[in-house]
Amino acid sequence: MPRTMDLDQERYRYNLRSLRVLLVISFIITGSQFIWELMGIMGIFPKISEFYANNPSEYNDVFNIKMEQEMAIPQWYNLLRALLDLTSGIGLVLMWRLRKNGFHAYTLSKLLLMLLPLMFLDRSYMGIGDLMIAVLFIAYYFFLMKNLGAFSGKSNSPDTTPSENNEVNS
Repeated sequence: MPRTMDLDQERYRYNLRSLRVLLVISFIITGSQFIWELMGIMGIFPKISEFYANNPSEYNDVFNIKMEQEMAIPQWYNLLRALLDLTSGIGLVLMWRLRKNGFHAYTLSKLLLMLLPLMFLDRSYMGIGDLMIAVLFIAYYFFLMKNLGAFSGKSNSPDTTPSENNEVNS
């Protein structure tokens, strides 16, 4: 019987470690996207474009095209994306604490972030790769959170406290 408990503890620790690694990756991605949107809100893109125009490099053409696209996006759109990224970050923090509402906040904000370009911009702004990665992250979060007991009202963490029967028999 103790061997089964060790396997359950090991599985729980492995799932928790996997969840935490994935959450750190998501924090980095969401944080960098949030910073990019803040740059769009603050109007930094024209200054960056001007800097690169004055300092030629071999990537100038590609970079200038990207900056022109970013400058054409309205600030309210970047603000909306920043708010959704903030909601996604809050969902990540809640998932770190194994709260199911964190999963729901993260999932809803990511799906809305994927739909925004279709609703307000040209289709060329939506990346299929981004959509596939978001769906994979959401699916993996779901399975990890489910295995860790976040969706069932009780925790699936193995019980490491000695039972009353073991204490009496000892």
